[in-house]
Amino acid sequence: MMLVMNTAVTRNDWVGRVIDGRFPLLEWLGNTEQAGVFRTELKGPQPQRAVIRLVASEPQYAETQLSQWKQAAALSHPHLMRVFETGRAEVGGIGLLYLVTEFAEESLAQVIPQRPLSASEAREMLDPVLDALSYLHGQGLAHGGIKPSNVMVVSDKLKLPVDTVRRAGSIRVSPAQLRIHDAPELRSGTIAMTSDIWSMGVTLVEALTQHPPAWDTSTHADPAVPVELAEPFRAIARGSLRYDAARRMSLREIRSLLHPSPSLHEPANEIDLLAPPDLAASSQAYDEKPAARGRIAAIVGAVVVVLAIVVFALTRSHAPSSAPPAAHTAAPQAAPPQPSPSVPAAPAQPPKSGVSKGEIAERVMPDVSAGANRTIRGKVDVNVRVEVDASGAVENARFESHGPSRYFATRALEAARKWSFKPPERDGKAVPSAWLLRFQFRRSGPEASASQVSP
Repeated sequence: MMLVMNTAVTRNDWVGRVIDGRFPLLEWLGNTEQAGVFRTELKGPQPQRAVIRLVASEPQYAETQLSQWKQAAALSHPHLMRVFETGRAEVGGIGLLYLVTEFAEESLAQVIPQRPLSASEAREMLDPVLDALSYLHGQGLAHGGIKPSNVMVVSDKLKLPVDTVRRAGSIRVSPAQLRIHDAPELRSGTIAMTSDIWSMGVTLVEALTQHPPAWDTSTHADPAVPVELAEPFRAIARGSLRYDAARRMSLREIRSLLHPSPSLHEPANEIDLLAPPDLAASSQAYDEKPAARGRIAAIVGAVVVVLAIVVFALTRSHAPSSAPPAAHTAAPQAAPPQPSPSVPAAPAQPPKSGVSKGEIAERVMPDVSAGANRTIRGKVDVNVRVEVDASGAVENARFESHGPSRYFATRALEAARKWSFKPPERDGKAVPSAWLLRFQFRRSGPEASASQVSP
């Protein structure tokens, strides 16, 4: 059975406690339907951010839940989140089960309230979801949780969490009332692969229109797909949101609409037990490089042309000039100017009093993937204040304003910590300083500027 836990037992005042003696609860991230979620940290030479999900341990379901999580931990796919650890714990006398996974910088649910996805962004979202579902369905598993809050960005890559993954055909506790992302067959409590197709169709409509499709759960009618939805997304949504699960599109049919001509996104068969991980990696690499290859080719071509012009000019300038005709008298040439004695510049002297301004010694730009840049419409501004010691190294960095995106804010903060400066001087001695770094993210790439705040 699928475990449905009471998440009311998990509280934000648990921040500061340590789970199982290993996982500190560093930040309260909220509740899902099944778990309380906190940010934690994996210890090691380089500590790694992670997420820990806590659910109440109910004796009749606990072993089944842990077994399902351990099976999910064995899954390996570039678009599924890694599971680091599972186990039992106790907080304040309450028995808990815990699941530790990768940390996601952002989810689709955070983007949708701000704006709908563009057509190209919707394709970039659907491709990895289709690849992950092909992998799961090929192993007889259903995801069971496709929705905007579960379409996540982890280290520049779109991933799905795996805590909801179950064997297809298994039984789960039926929800008291169907939600729009729940396929109609879930009323019977049976988990099916076709349910993932329904959930993906709802998520697609929501991503493109900022609203899920209208659906009367009391009838057997299909949800109403907005007529203004552009093709092929309207056809995909209509084919995915069939009340009768047998009439829903397959993953292959969805791919054929999304990519009409054969491409690296389309596997050779509907269910491929081995290819999807490699296929997903190669398709992502293929998507992000054509523009770069075109730019490189253009640059190389321009360099060749410039070199040809330079060689031609040099050849002409070194060719022996023909003697002028005897009838013509060469005009006297002015003697080349004699260099005047150079006067050595006086060495710059540090001011004997007052403060001299500092300078940027090394500027580090945020490490942002081309795929992330393509999600930007307009610009994203992030301002970071850095405290710099007398040697010019950044001691501390904090947000002045982090903008609407956690992902871009994190990238800006990481880059800011790596900047270095030529420190300002007071009475000829280097002194600490503070700087405001302004990062601006656009589709063309990030830009950065800095101004000294003090002294």
